[in-house]
Amino acid sequence: MKKLNKKFLALIATITTLMATTVATSACTWYFYQPEEPKCLSEE
Repeated sequence: MKKLNKKFLALIATITTLMATTVATSACTWYFYQPEEPKCLSEE
């Protein structure tokens, strides 16, 4: 029973790590996107 429990927890840890990596990668992609600043907001 302990062996099965250990394998199940390892599987859960692997899945959550993959999900976290996917979310972090997509967040980094959005981080680099910077729209152009409107002229009315720029300092002269």
